[in-house]
Amino acid sequence: MIGSGPNGLAAAIVLARAGLDVTVVEAEDELGGGMRSAELTVPGVLHDVCSAAHPTGFASPFFRSLDLERHGLTWRWAEVEAAHPLDGGRGAALRRDLDATVASLGADGEAWRRTFAPLVERADAIIDGTLAPLLAVPRHPWVMARFGLPGLLPSKALARRFETDEARGLLAGLTAHAIAPHTVPPQQPSR
Repeated sequence: MIGSGPNGLAAAIVLARAGLDVTVVEAEDELGGGMRSAELTVPGVLHDVCSAAHPTGFASPFFRSLDLERHGLTWRWAEVEAAHPLDGGRGAALRRDLDATVASLGADGEAWRRTFAPLVERADAIIDGTLAPLLAVPRHPWVMARFGLPGLLPSKALARRFETDEARGLLAGLTAHAIAPHTVPPQQPSR
């Protein structure tokens, strides 16, 4: 197997479980690809190396099946998951706790709650529906529709729910990962 990132390691495990001899080849000095943490700036402060998608690894049905904690893996969580700086020293922060994020967004806190609380409340169903192969109708089709329908709109349309630069900036920073302009739906190629 070429590469020891999460996909390479997962593929190696599947092949080994099937009875094949597997050798993992990694060009870097450390295993793990982008799914590593290291002291990059200040001693004692860990940073993600290349990746900030550890929640996806944590939620993955495949990785959950491996019981990695039993083998020494420790998942670590930042107090602030994401932040968006604004002019004048202002900014917005996404915290692991929805109530804390809502409280920090002032006038837009309740709009943020209305937008994201239904998703947070059904996170397990959404995770199961998005990280499992789509071989049949999802077990929770209405939950998946509630999750997916806003994704059909450009993020600029979703931003209209908010009045403050803080909430709009935080949303813009999060939706920018769709790698599409904020004026077009994520699945539409940009021009």
